[in-house]
Amino acid sequence: MLSRPILALAIALWTVLSWGGRIRLLTAAEQDVSTWLRIGGSLLIGLLAAATLLLFQGGVVERWLLTLFAAWSTVLWLRSLVSVWAGDNSLAFKLVHTVLAVGFFVLAYLAARTAWSPRSA
Repeated sequence: MLSRPILALAIALWTVLSWGGRIRLLTAAEQDVSTWLRIGGSLLIGLLAAATLLLFQGGVVERWLLTLFAAWSTVLWLRSLVSVWAGDNSLAFKLVHTVLAVGFFVLAYLAARTAWSPRSA
């Protein structure tokens, strides 16, 4: 099992790598609620999950924030993969989004496993 600080660092770095470049979309003239939820929500939930791993050793707060991160990431990236692969995007675009999704699926699994392990109760 990954140590808590390593998992926290991995979640923070992958979240910033994946979503940090899209912050400019939040300040664009054509911003909408779905963009704010997808990008802003993903940044917030990812960074909260990372902070939770460092600040809360077990307990209810950790369990539910890590579960939220796992569920949010899984649903968002599954939806993204379906729309990206069904669309007219380039192969490179599809592959990049697939790599990002796989990274989040692995982190979601590790976060959920950490949250629901007997030591976290």
